[in-house]
Amino acid sequence: MMTAGFMIAGGLGSVLRFWLGNLISSRLQGAPFPVSIMLINILGSFMLGIFTSFNMQNQMLSIIIGTGFFGGFTTFSTFSVEAVQLLAEKRLKAGAAYILITMICCIGGFWAGSLL
Repeated sequence: MMTAGFMIAGGLGSVLRFWLGNLISSRLQGAPFPVSIMLINILGSFMLGIFTSFNMQNQMLSIIIGTGFFGGFTTFSTFSVEAVQLLAEKRLKAGAAYILITMICCIGGFWAGSLL
C-alpha cells in the first residue's frame, strides 16, 4: 500500500512540476536564467516547510506526501543541470545568481513555511 501511494504521489508531483514549469516558462521567456525550476523549487520548499510543521503522527502518510509528492514536485537534479549549463556557457554571473538565489530562497522558503 505504501509503495503504491508513494508512486502515485511522486507521479502527481512530477506532473504538476511539468505543467507548472511549462506555464511559467511560457510567461517568462527571455529570463536571464531558468526561472521556472527555481520558482518551483522555492514553492516546493515552502510547501514542504508548511507540511512538516504539522508534525504528523502518521509516518506512512508523511513519507508519501513529504518524500513522494514533494520529491516529485521539486527537482534538485534539473537545478544542477541548469546551473552547470550556465557555467559551461560562461554565463558566470547568471549561473552564480541562479545558484545563490535558488539555494537561499529554497532554504528560506522552507523555514518560512515551517514557521506558519
